[in-house]
Amino acid sequence: MDQSKKETFNITSIPPNAQVTITVGGLFYQRLNKLLIDWGDSVDHKTLLAAMYRLKQGTAEKDPYAFNLETLIILLKDVEEEFRNTGQAIEQEVTGEIPEGMQQIRDELGGELDKLKS
Repeated sequence: MDQSKKETFNITSIPPNAQVTITVGGLFYQRLNKLLIDWGDSVDHKTLLAAMYRLKQGTAEKDPYAFNLETLIILLKDVEEEFRNTGQAIEQEVTGEIPEGMQQIRDELGGELDKLKS
């Protein structure tokens, strides 16, 4: 016997074509960037490579991981573009170690990974 009962409650939904403007601070942008990095680090290189390939092919919607990765990348790129458009982005050269296997991923994607990050 199912003892659950029905309740009525309100939910908020947003139509797909609705748009709003929000203010995003640099600290929140940095948090989003860390989320993207952590999301990429949360899977093995083969999964990440497969997701990046799906992004390159325009078929991210066929894989939940790739779809969510693409969503984060789109959000970050849009926020970064707005910082650039308003003259608030700072370009600087940095030197760091490239994680093991990253060159192979770059080679297999034909530079698409770098394009997605910039």
